[in-house]
Amino acid sequence: MTFASLGAVPAHAAADATIDVMFAFRVARGAAVDVSYGITCPADYRATVTVSLDQVRKDGLRASGTVTEQLTCAGTGVLEMGRVTANIGGAPFQVGSATLAVLATGCNNQDCFVVPVNQEIHVQN
Repeated sequence: MTFASLGAVPAHAAADATIDVMFAFRVARGAAVDVSYGITCPADYRATVTVSLDQVRKDGLRASGTVTEQLTCAGTGVLEMGRVTANIGGAPFQVGSATLAVLATGCNNQDCFVVPVNQEIHVQN
């Protein structure tokens, strides 16, 4: 399992924010994957977090999905879980390697932050 933490990308006098990916667990026979991550962002920022998962299965079929969540930052680390549902018409997720992309963006009245995370992750059962 790989952990990633990237600093904020300046948007004005941008605020600091980080994301740490914890794990990904397959649920409902692969119909979805619960991705657990920690996010730290400045208090009173409204943030949008998009979690995308893409997997080429052992049989060559592709499983993928995306979830977008809204949150209000507290200024401390918060553990979040995004349930990424496999796209309709695509294959269900399997245990194994997958490509994970997380994008967090947030603003208050003065500053903004953008935090991208792209990594390989092991989907567990």
